[in-house]
Amino acid sequence: MKAAVFYRPHDIRVETVPDPTPGPDEAVVEVKACGFCGSDVEYFYGRSPVGTASGEGPLILGHEFSGRVAAVGAAAREFAAVGDRVAVNPIQSCGACNECRAARPQFCANLSVLGVTRDGGLAEYALSKARHLYKLPDELSYETGAFVEPLAAAVNAVDKLELMPENFVVIFGPGPLGLSMVQLAHARGCRRILVVGTNDERLAVARQLGATAVVNTRHPDSPNYARDVVEAVKRAGGGLADRAVVPTSSVEAAEQALSVTGNGATVVLLGVTGADDRLGVPLLGSLLQDKTIRFSLWYPNKWPKTLQLLAQHSVATDRLITHRDRLEAVASAIERLVARKEGVLKTVITPG
Repeated sequence: MKAAVFYRPHDIRVETVPDPTPGPDEAVVEVKACGFCGSDVEYFYGRSPVGTASGEGPLILGHEFSGRVAAVGAAAREFAAVGDRVAVNPIQSCGACNECRAARPQFCANLSVLGVTRDGGLAEYALSKARHLYKLPDELSYETGAFVEPLAAAVNAVDKLELMPENFVVIFGPGPLGLSMVQLAHARGCRRILVVGTNDERLAVARQLGATAVVNTRHPDSPNYARDVVEAVKRAGGGLADRAVVPTSSVEAAEQALSVTGNGATVVLLGVTGADDRLGVPLLGSLLQDKTIRFSLWYPNKWPKTLQLLAQHSVATDRLITHRDRLEAVASAIERLVARKEGVLKTVITPG
């Protein structure tokens, strides 16, 4: 089969590799659509090691994918059948350790992650434990199936916000995750949603999807520019925010989230930062405001709910998937995303 094999920073090669063979509890998925996200960008540019023992390749990247089941192992037939249309949860927990039995699969003692610690979906075929396959409703496309993974992360974070319709929520970063959160907050009845970003094109999309106000913190010539984010938030919402969520690795954004929220507020952080990054928390002020800071790791047990939300059209993935490429164009697609060219938000790779 063809696969995009990552070897080292700036070195991804489309090669012919052996077809995967399923073990007893595994399935082979013919990959129909595969996305990539910020972590793949970090691997490509060498800012973060992949999850192999050496921190390097060869490794087939891709942890956001969907496809058709092509083969199943003998013990996998209770979970999947040949021909099933599926989305693949790349967080492959064992289901047997103490953490898994406690419904905390994100802490599994035997965890593997497709596209990070073992081969993923940037290939014509991929292996997965069959118990981590989720059937796609007939009305959902394979492209939408490839978006289940990032959307599940957004769902987990928004659930931790414990949103009420009357809440004023601030979302930092109008990328695919942030724009998904705009739609999720709007679906929960929130009518005061402010998005903070640095790109007016993306902020315009945020408005189209339900944001009631936007702030550009980088470009003084922007009509959305605000030098003082706190004052901009107060003007837009009639006071400090009740909720803030940070789906970005920016420490500055995380600190701003603390500054724009008020009494009894909840702040949720889920951006993957550098290992040495530190967050400055104003302790006395946060105490006097009785503020809650929460972290959101991946999406434990959120896949069924996420698929239901997609089937109910609570999130419009067609507004977020802006580009499509073949397997051979993975490197250039990553470079386009980093340069933010052509209005790119999300790119889907079709390996076949």
